[in-house]
Amino acid sequence: HRDLQCAGDHDREQERFDKLLAAADVLVCNWRPSALKRASLDFGTLHTRHPHLTLCHITGFGREGERAEYPGYEHVAAAVSGRMLTFAGIVDRPGPVFSALQVGIHATAQSAVTGILAAELAREEGGEGRLVETSLLQGMLPYEQGAMIGYQFPDRFGRLYVRQPSPNAPLPSLYYHPMQTADGRWIQSGNLLPHLFDNYLMVTDLVDVLADPDWNPKQLMLAGEKHEQFRERMLKRLQEKTADEWMALCMENGGVVAAIYETSQQALANPDIVANGHAVARDDGGVQLGVVARLTKTPGEAGPAHANGDDVESDWSASPRGHASVPPIGAPLTGVRVVEIATIIAAPMGASFLADMGADVIKVEQVGGDPYRGLGLGVGSSRVNAGKRSISLDLKSEAGQEIVRKLVADADVVIHNYRPGVPERLGIGYDDVARINPQVVYLQVNGYGPDGPSALRPSTHPIPGAAMGGVMYQMGERLPREQLSFEDERRWASQIMRANEVNPDPNTAMVVATSCMLGLSARRRTGEGQRILVDMFGANAWANHDDFLSYPGKPVRAPLDENGYGLGPTYRLYPAAEESWVFLGLVSERDNKRFSDIAVATGAQLPDLDDEAALAAFFLAKTADEWEQLFAPQGVGCVRADRQSAPDFWLEDPAVIEARLNQQVTHPAWGDYLRHGANVSFDGNQPDLNPPPLAGQHADELLAALGYSEAEIKDLAATGVLYRES
Repeated sequence: HRDLQCAGDHDREQERFDKLLAAADVLVCNWRPSALKRASLDFGTLHTRHPHLTLCHITGFGREGERAEYPGYEHVAAAVSGRMLTFAGIVDRPGPVFSALQVGIHATAQSAVTGILAAELAREEGGEGRLVETSLLQGMLPYEQGAMIGYQFPDRFGRLYVRQPSPNAPLPSLYYHPMQTADGRWIQSGNLLPHLFDNYLMVTDLVDVLADPDWNPKQLMLAGEKHEQFRERMLKRLQEKTADEWMALCMENGGVVAAIYETSQQALANPDIVANGHAVARDDGGVQLGVVARLTKTPGEAGPAHANGDDVESDWSASPRGHASVPPIGAPLTGVRVVEIATIIAAPMGASFLADMGADVIKVEQVGGDPYRGLGLGVGSSRVNAGKRSISLDLKSEAGQEIVRKLVADADVVIHNYRPGVPERLGIGYDDVARINPQVVYLQVNGYGPDGPSALRPSTHPIPGAAMGGVMYQMGERLPREQLSFEDERRWASQIMRANEVNPDPNTAMVVATSCMLGLSARRRTGEGQRILVDMFGANAWANHDDFLSYPGKPVRAPLDENGYGLGPTYRLYPAAEESWVFLGLVSERDNKRFSDIAVATGAQLPDLDDEAALAAFFLAKTADEWEQLFAPQGVGCVRADRQSAPDFWLEDPAVIEARLNQQVTHPAWGDYLRHGANVSFDGNQPDLNPPPLAGQHADELLAALGYSEAEIKDLAATGVLYRES
């Protein structure tokens, strides 16, 4: 595709620009809506001149609504949507904490690519272009992992999802614990499932706890005071060896989920990152990010930008796109069939994004359902499996494997997150599936990538958060190295774990969706399917895009201050009147001037913008709401940061409701509720979305479509091959 970033002086070079648009497939633009309209680049005007052209418009808060002119900055959106409140408690002060990792930019960029590729995939011969829209606000939505669902069913989930949670960071679970080692370095464990925790207990020689009559093998915890006594014993045990010694034992066992906390610069040398091509050497002696996914038949290549503007203009002018007259109809992935054989969050969530764009996603679950259904009372599972159909099978049985073979025979995409070797044992490895369906796009997702020393090891979400630098950045790269007492280590572990929030899984899910679309796009061009490899380390390297590179003279990434306010005087949180909090985000001289002009117009004494103390005194004169009303509609990044928690924002904010970024659906067991909206919209509308399924809910209709008789379906259920959640 010939994508073109909005640039240049449109008044002087409109004719030249129009020639480029006549030869382009896609125009990508992140101007504010009013600026786009003033330049006659809004979709309606563009479509009249160039009906073939797809416009991907990336905004801060959407094309319409009261926040349409707010600046499209990561942390303005994070403050407004309650994301900064998520980190309250990781520093020793009240109030929201600056959200360091730029996950909104990562998600929004991936959504834009996914939406563009979906629109182009659906384009027929002579087809008209579409309006593809996403926003930084929508980029925050994947990181709300289900609390907004739990809030809507207080009788069912009130024990887990408290509307007014404690501002203090809670103690981590034993299986997700940050732990200090003998050399002061920190290790993150991620042994979420019982068999993984058993492996961890064996490596740490703590396995005797399994014999305790008060040990709960499902919840991985002890009763009463014994729980904290065991925590103390566990933390003291980890302080007996260095981080490298513990990791060597974990690698030797192979079934222990653990990683050492590192910065993104340190992660550039991680053996799995290097082995899987996520850190690519540059000619100047530096290192840059590799490609977002490994497409085995149509591989991409990481390298410097090439082709100057004059060459592009000359080449494109020779091949204008011509007339378009076939209007687009419906969701762009309508008719695309996806078979997902995956568990927990990252891969299932990526598949759900395809469902939101119209794909028919069939979730193949094990007997009893995806294990995620049993965690958090199933709320998170409902979040990541929305819009799918489900069949639950015994995949170890020949009859179950035969059903899967029939499902993948007609699939466009197959997604799984098994460790290497497992799909082959189940008869669903790439070679097995490609023999049945040579055109299939076969995506496998794992923790570390297939080529490094950890290729066969399991992973869970805290691991890439620790290993790829995201948590260290959120903690200001200041984890204590001196040996801590038990009480101090408990406190630090709580803060570290809150900083290591659930973002690594959604970060990966965004790349899963993009990679599927890259595979479908390549298939349309070449006629061939292929195997695609995605891993959590690589995906989270992309979420650290602003620091996952090195070159001579590279400046240090701006550090978060030790109190979690922000990155500097004009990009940080400030207390305001009536115990409210404001986020100030000025990134250019134009921003500074506009802020100063508005402040002077109010009669206020203008503070020195390089003086944090002066700005702090300035903001105490009004409430955060008053400051937002004064500055933000004028395009200045100054917004309230503590209005609502993220779940409350997505449930109750009027602009969210107006934009249909939540939608009412009916859960098959719980009843009506508001589910999360889509990350990308088409032709000016949020798509109509669907609820999640019960495990095995659609078995009968799927098997009937495959040719199974009613009697055969009953026999499959009677023999345990088929499972339906009651």
